[in-house]
Amino acid sequence: MRQTQALEVGIPVVDLDRMYAFYTQVMSCTEARRADIPASLSSSLGVAPDGYINIWLTTPGNEVIKLVRTPVPSVIPPTPDWMAARTGIAYLTFYCSDLDTTLAAAEAAGAVLKSDRALIAKDRPLRLCFFADPEGNIIELVEVKQ
Repeated sequence: MRQTQALEVGIPVVDLDRMYAFYTQVMSCTEARRADIPASLSSSLGVAPDGYINIWLTTPGNEVIKLVRTPVPSVIPPTPDWMAARTGIAYLTFYCSDLDTTLAAAEAAGAVLKSDRALIAKDRPLRLCFFADPEGNIIELVEVKQ
């Protein structure tokens, strides 16, 4: 396969406004476009029986996150204690220039720290942590000191 565009990841959401604010204000994503997908298309695609809203957000690294909101909200599954305790995509990794500021903004917006704070000790060249976004999706935040 020869990939022709940046990788896109779809995240079904319950509270579109809150998740949009989180990914644009905290994770510095920008809206690329949005579309109302009609039931006739969403049903034939196997995405949702009654249509959905799709918002494409571009990350600072030019990847794409699609926020997907159906007319009947999805159910937020429980977040496992251990990320490797489930199959599938376990987390998204964002590299940042200021882990402390980004983590503080994430927590202020409803994120929940999932890792040990010892991983963000100031004396390490590589600092990282894991947190759940406001709807439980896991994000790894990494800062590499230059």
